[in-house]
This record gives sequence, structure tokens and C-alpha cells, in this order.
Amino acid sequence: MRNRLRQAREERRLSAVELAEKLQVHPSSVANWEAGRREISVDNLIKLADILGFSVDYLLGRDIFDFSQTEPVDREALQILHGQPVWTASYGWMLVNIIKSAFVAHDLSLVPFGDIQEDIYLVPPTMSNSLRGVGKPLSLDAISERVTVWVEPITVDISLGAELRGWYHKRGDGRLVENEYGHRFYLDAYGVKWLAFEDVT
Repeated sequence: MRNRLRQAREERRLSAVELAEKLQVHPSSVANWEAGRREISVDNLIKLADILGFSVDYLLGRDIFDFSQTEPVDREALQILHGQPVWTASYGWMLVNIIKSAFVAHDLSLVPFGDIQEDIYLVPPTMSNSLRGVGKPLSLDAISERVTVWVEPITVDISLGAELRGWYHKRGDGRLVENEYGHRFYLDAYGVKWLAFEDVT
């Protein structure tokens, strides 16, 4: 956790003191969390994820793609997927919000967990919306090791998804990928606005 929390804070250009003020905790608490000397409460971990814009899994150093990509998500697992995109046949892509016990739909409306009885996936089943990426989505570390990746946009707009998907190349300082038409996706929006794959069907 030490490296991820500090890395996330620095990525957002916040000092430890500024982060402590936003959390309403003493700055020494942030220093202790980053150094791994103290554990973070669940409430503070959720607040950190919201303030920094990273998932709880990321802050804990967990890879969000350890789940099966072909099986529905277990409802119990929603608790650790705060801020992550999930997919259902009726609603398309949504974000998990465990604070509200709801999904955030593409129009920003809230859909309570209990209102969705159908299966929930991290990646749509094959043939559900013409997802062409093969295998598991790549981790951010795996993307950093590649020059070119196949990008699948996370969108309920099938036409937009078809227009933006394709092969993208890392550009500049490696913080973004761009295709030949100038369309860009930034690494800090990975898993929210886009997914990357090593190969394509």
C-alpha cells in the first residue's frame, strides 16, 4: 500500500498535508499510511479512493483484473469494486458506487444494486456488443511494456465504440495512447473510459 497511496497522491499533485485536510485527519496519519506503519480504516480508504480518483483495489495494490473475465461478478465482490466499470445487458457500462449501494449509469443516474437481477460482468460476454479484444484486458503495467495496444472504449454508444476502437500507439511521455486519426485515451482513465488488449479477433 505504501507505494500506491503515495503514487496516487503525487499523481493528483497533492501534498500529504493537503490530502490530510481533505480527509479531515492529521497529516501524520497520511504519512503513517504511506509508510505502511498503520492500517487505514475502510471509511478512510473509500474517502481516499473518491478524493484521489483511484479504485480501492488500486490503492491496496491489487490488480482489478484478477476476476474471471467470462463469469458474472459475484455480488459480494461489488464491495471491492468501488469506482470500477461493470457491464449488464440492460444498462451497458456502469460504475460501482458502494457508498450509495448503487451503480452509476451513463446518464449519471443511480441504479440501486437490488434493482439489477441480471448477471453483471467486468467485460461484456463475447457477441454482446461486438467486443473484439482477445483474452483478459491488460494491466497498466502490461500497457507500459508495449508500444501498440488494441483499445476497446467503455461506452454504451455502439457507434462511438466502433469508431474509437482499434490499434493505438503510446505517445509522448507514455501517459496516453493515440491512433492514426488523433483519438486519444489517457492512462489515468484506464478501466473507466477504455480497456486495452494484446490481440484482436
